[in-house]
Amino acid sequence: MSWTTARIAAGHDVMATNVTHVIWSENGSSESANVAGTAVTLKSATNADPSVVSNDGALESAAAISGCTITHWGFAATSTLQTTWNELDDPAVLLAGGKITVADGALKENIDQTTSAPA
Repeated sequence: MSWTTARIAAGHDVMATNVTHVIWSENGSSESANVAGTAVTLKSATNADPSVVSNDGALESAAAISGCTITHWGFAATSTLQTTWNELDDPAVLLAGGKITVADGALKENIDQTTSAPA
């Protein structure tokens, strides 16, 4: 037997309920000290695509404290990573004061049965 599409979508939404922020990384293994996490609201998974949740609305990060290159992002509960680190399509090269802008729905997290949950 298999789960119904609606139950998969509902389960994914439950996994995402604690997500409050997008956190940024310069190396794909730890949170950047140069760019603070960005508050985020997530769109619900849908029957059309039950394995994906994404940011609901455009985002703009806090200003970078100093120059850096942001290469990865992750959904987090405040600063506790809830997903794996996701590589940006194009690294964000920031000068001090620079910000990252993200379009509505551009940050997508999917159910990946081959990856362990973060510690």
